[in-house]
Amino acid sequence: MKQILTDPLIASLVAIAGAIYFIVAFHYIGQDSRYSKLLEKFGVGLFVFIIAGATGTTLSPFTKLHPRVLSNTAVTAPTIVAQLGFYAVGILLLVSRLRYTLPNSAAKFPLVLQRDPFLLIFLLLVGLSVFWSDTPEVTFKTSMVYLFVSAVAFYTGKQYSWDKLFFLARWTTLVLLLLSLFYSIFKPGTGRDNDGAWVGIIGHKNQFCFLMVFTALLWFINALYNKKQRNASIFVFLLSFLAVNQGGSGAARVMIVCLLAFWFYLGFAKKLPMQWAFVSVVLFMILGICLTIIVTENLEFIVVDTLNKDLTLTGRTDFWPLIIDKINQRPILGYGIDGFWQPWRGPDNPAREILVAKTQFSPPHSHNGFMDLACDLGYLGLGVFLASFISNIAKAVIYLGQERMPEAGLPILILTYTLMTNMTETGLLGATSIWFWYVVLAVRLSVDLSRKTSRV
Repeated sequence: MKQILTDPLIASLVAIAGAIYFIVAFHYIGQDSRYSKLLEKFGVGLFVFIIAGATGTTLSPFTKLHPRVLSNTAVTAPTIVAQLGFYAVGILLLVSRLRYTLPNSAAKFPLVLQRDPFLLIFLLLVGLSVFWSDTPEVTFKTSMVYLFVSAVAFYTGKQYSWDKLFFLARWTTLVLLLLSLFYSIFKPGTGRDNDGAWVGIIGHKNQFCFLMVFTALLWFINALYNKKQRNASIFVFLLSFLAVNQGGSGAARVMIVCLLAFWFYLGFAKKLPMQWAFVSVVLFMILGICLTIIVTENLEFIVVDTLNKDLTLTGRTDFWPLIIDKINQRPILGYGIDGFWQPWRGPDNPAREILVAKTQFSPPHSHNGFMDLACDLGYLGLGVFLASFISNIAKAVIYLGQERMPEAGLPILILTYTLMTNMTETGLLGATSIWFWYVVLAVRLSVDLSRKTSRV
């Protein structure tokens, strides 16, 4: 196929055909706003599909379209041109819609700055980290990718209400679930790891299981509140639960139970005064996190015999103190975005001394999203993010008391999911769907609560 496409005549014909299709599509989309709205929704869904979880989908050609490819030190020029061209074509097709929606999004920027200043300060730190990185070129490219993902999330959060976001999240995860089931069952060579655990189209069993937990939660909630889709939603929930079990992640098994219980607990918290609701939600979050860590780390019978986990979380507790020592060497600003885990630098790799004592395994990341964030942006960056996170918990509790379920509970559920998935894995910051949904909820809560305030 590659030899055929490199033939000048074939390549010219393909280019001409592509140009014709683009012109026709551009005409019809510009003439009818329904087409532009539909294409925008499809584009956002495709983007979330590409960056799914912390790893992104492993299916080709979507791997070439993942934004993090642009920050890869080994990426080739044709791949960069192809990806930039793909996104440029998408933007051009939507220009008839974006010329109205983008100015409106820009107008919401001061509102988000007022409602969540810590998030925007944090993004500023991401962009400025190039100035204190030992590898400024790498940090610049990676930080631009992170800011691009954040910009798409900002636009999505401003553009879509919670019911539409709920729809988008459900159907995106459904596609991921069905494709993962297909590859795990019918193509075990690509859909399973070396131990036979399901990884689907995500590539790592823990990230796959976490994503399936999210899928199960969304469709379980849909079954509770959507009578017309109840049977189908229960079926999807059971498939997701099966995927979590086959993935073999002990943390995910505990997490799905905790988050399902948390959803029912929100019905109780919704009736409390805001102050007590905030305290009760935070306490439940802490309890869920502690339960997850205790079960996956300390209970020998459950962990070893039932969940098939190592008592040190596969060596995490061996190297976490080493990572903290490294953070303490650059405590304020860290090593810059993508400036710490750099195995390609050999002896100059800041993380070269991070090893699992038993096996001498060199981890590719901290297996903790908050530690990875501190490695990149220091305690200052971590503190600013936590301030944003806590403020969004408060706003989510206010929103919970003002709106009807299920949309009212989604922000708190996403925040709790984000917190729990980053205790033993990474993905909190980056070109990931975890970061994408965090920015979306932060923007959406700011917009919704400002409207509520203006009506008072």
